[in-house]
Amino acid sequence: MRTLRFLKKEALHLIMAPETLLLMLLFPVVLTWVLGTALSSASGNTLDLPEVRMPIVSEGSMLSDVFIANSQKSGITFEKTDQAEVDRRVAAGTLKEYVELKGRDLILHSDDPGSIEAMLVKMYATAFTKQANLSMLAIKEGKLKQMAPQFKSFTAVEGIDGANEPDSFGYYGVTMLTMIIMYGSIQAMSLLALEKSARTALRLKASPYPMNQVFFVKTTAACGIILLQALVLVLINHFAYGIDYRNIGMVMLMLVPLAVFVTSFGVAVYQVLRKAGTASTFLSLFTSIFVFMGRGYTALPLDNAVFEAMYRISPLGWINEGLFQYIYQGETGAVLSASIKFLVLGLIMLLIAYLLFRREEGSDLVAAD
Repeated sequence: MRTLRFLKKEALHLIMAPETLLLMLLFPVVLTWVLGTALSSASGNTLDLPEVRMPIVSEGSMLSDVFIANSQKSGITFEKTDQAEVDRRVAAGTLKEYVELKGRDLILHSDDPGSIEAMLVKMYATAFTKQANLSMLAIKEGKLKQMAPQFKSFTAVEGIDGANEPDSFGYYGVTMLTMIIMYGSIQAMSLLALEKSARTALRLKASPYPMNQVFFVKTTAACGIILLQALVLVLINHFAYGIDYRNIGMVMLMLVPLAVFVTSFGVAVYQVLRKAGTASTFLSLFTSIFVFMGRGYTALPLDNAVFEAMYRISPLGWINEGLFQYIYQGETGAVLSASIKFLVLGLIMLLIAYLLFRREEGSDLVAAD
């Protein structure tokens, strides 16, 4: 019962701290909205082909009529225009591209030969030429049933089951979540430093309550509050921004090893450095480095060997990759690998922190200085 009351006291301290509301909840919610909105146009993975409408100047031969008629099957609409009208529009600067068909010669006039529109016209012209040659061969061989251009047989549009990838909100809905969990190391550290700042360390050590339980209650409370904040953030992202986490319960389960690692990291750093200010600065610096290396701020190009190496060794790179693969591809291999790493490293750091804590038990440094 005494342990439960102590646990409640530590949890309430974290929940009611101003930095919990501002840094751990409002900050990531606002930052996700800002980055998701600002970078929404930069995160697309598809390119919509434009509807191509282009003037064509032709002699009105049967070949040109067939060329124009079949173009619509390729997504291009050629508009018959006389040369005088084309010249007028070119002189006025309102026409950038047009096609000229003279006998069997096709000429594409364009200010930007590399444009999508020009590319589509060239592709269609190439296909038409091949079909026309096949038609002439059919006539020559006496296979009249095959003389008509068979453009319908060239292409078929079908859906494909491609890799699902996050948009900008989906991306930052994961990276901002893991970033804020990582900053929870400062919260964990602050609970151990609380007795010093509140000047209750000596009174706590003089009480009959075992100091090893003090250590584990504080670390348990910190880990639990970190996960609670993560859950609140996930729910806000899901219902406010429509971010899909596939299965929120599974995602929260996957975040438990990260919370253990973060808590252990915070208390271990404090036990080594012994000063709250120094430990807080250290944790903030390394969290920023981990977030950068883990592509938390922006999606660094992985075709760069340096960036790829940083991503692979960053703790946040492990969990971000695992969550992305689970949420968007349904694969759990990467997140399970990350979980094992977090648990092993977390338990090692927790053991080191506990041994340092126990070594100072009975002195004026226990749960303080």
